[in-house]
Order: sequence, then structure tokens, then C-alpha cells
Amino acid sequence: MEVVIRRIRPNFFIRLYHGWKVGLSVVLGVCTVGGLYFALYPPQKFGLFNKLITLILIVIIGIFVAYLRGKQKQLPHTIIDELSKENSYSVGFCNTSSLREADEMTRPYFGRGFIPFDQIEQWRLINKKGFIQINNAEGVLCACFVILGLEKSFLDQFTAGRLTEHDIDSSVILPFESMKKQDRIYVSGVVVRNPHTYMGHKRATIMLWTMLQYIKIVFGLRKTRTFYALGLTNESEELLKTVGFRICGNKDQRKDNSNLYRIELDRTKREELLARIGNYSGMVSLHLE
Repeated sequence: MEVVIRRIRPNFFIRLYHGWKVGLSVVLGVCTVGGLYFALYPPQKFGLFNKLITLILIVIIGIFVAYLRGKQKQLPHTIIDELSKENSYSVGFCNTSSLREADEMTRPYFGRGFIPFDQIEQWRLINKKGFIQINNAEGVLCACFVILGLEKSFLDQFTAGRLTEHDIDSSVILPFESMKKQDRIYVSGVVVRNPHTYMGHKRATIMLWTMLQYIKIVFGLRKTRTFYALGLTNESEELLKTVGFRICGNKDQRKDNSNLYRIELDRTKREELLARIGNYSGMVSLHLE
């Protein structure tokens, strides 16, 4: 079923309509309290004119409250506009061109953690099925993430904080078939286009859903696996915490000065995360074979 969202400009009267019940409740409440007060403590001089002014003020308060309530209940313009866009996504493996674009997208956010394209392309050539891109229906690259298997001794040194992402070269990247057998996996290169917008949040959610599908397809769910990721920005750290990652390496004790996070993922944890994220199978087509 296709959902069509029609935009209606939320003018003053529409907002009153959506908040009139709350506004009326406020007017009746004020009148009731005021009536009881005047019944118990009748004023010496309170003529018809003053009563009329008081009633007008109460009505104005009610209208103001109704307007505010109606404004809260309605979706902002930007969200209404965004909801009508990007209703389908395609997931596949990165090529040289899309990886270069994704790498440039990380530059403004990763700072000293930025990995030059020439280096990350060497990673891809070893494990091409570990580099995932998400495009919208217009073919625009919306998000990207990288799943890597690393040689054991290197991963031990990396998780201990003695090595950084810049030390990763093709010699420590495991080929795809070897990566599938590993119990410890490294997640890198996570980037979303326009992350601070509503659409960026939507793309991030799509990316998380896609990542969970990728994990099921590639690794299966028979045993628990540990996934590691660096928190290179405040936003990425918040995202990791929201998903359920926990700090396992403090930045003050690491050469890269970034917090290292980990999560143990099994069938139960994956299903729990999917329940929180939602089902996007009708919106995302996976091409991961």
C-alpha cells in the first residue's frame, strides 16, 4: 500500500481547529475557578464593564492556548516536505567512484580520523563485499558503511589502543570468506549524507536496518559476534550508545584519542534492535549477493 502525504499549509484557523478542545477546557476551567472565587469573596465594585473585560481576556487566553496546542499537534513544514521524498533505497557494494564520494563525505566530520581515499581503496580491493552503499531512487549516495575482518594480532593491538585506523593496510585486511568466519568484526567508514537534517536521521535509520540485514546474510545468527567501532564525532558516539554499544577503550588511553565501542550481537539482540528500528523491507531493496 502506498501512503500519499498531502501538504496543507497550517494557517491560524487550522491550528485553532486542532487545539480547540484544550483551549475550551482552559476557558471553562478559568471561569469555574473564577466563579467560585467571586462567590466566596465577592468584590466591592465589579461592574458589567469589568466583567466583560475579564471574559474577553479569558477567551483570548483560551484562543492562545488552542493555537499553541494546534501548532504542537501539526508536523512542521520541513518534516512534511521531507516525508514525501526518498521512499525507496537500493543497497549494494561500493565501487571506486562511490567509495571516493563517501570518503569525501566523511572529511568534514572525521577530522584527524579521516582516512585518505587511496588507503581505503586498498582495503576495498581486498574485501569488496565489505563496503556497502545506500542510494535513493535518483541514484544519490545517501549512506555508506564498511565491515572489516582484521588479522588477529593487529586487532588485538588496535583494541588495546596501541594502533589506529591509519595503521590499517591491505596486509591486515581479511578477504571476505575469511571475514565471515571471524568472531570479532570492525565497523568503519560509517557516513550519512546531511546527517543533521530530518532526512539525515531517516537515512541513518535505514543504514542501521541495512547493517542488521547485512550481518544476518553474511555472518548468520548461530553464534554471538563482537563488533567494534570508533566514536569519531559526538553524533557517532550518541548513535553507537543508542544502538547499544558500550565503551571498551577510553580515548585518554588510546593512540587515536577516540573512544572505542563494542557490542555483542546475537539473534536475540538483533531482533531487539530491529523491533526498535522498525521494518524497512518494503522501502529497501538489497543487492548483496
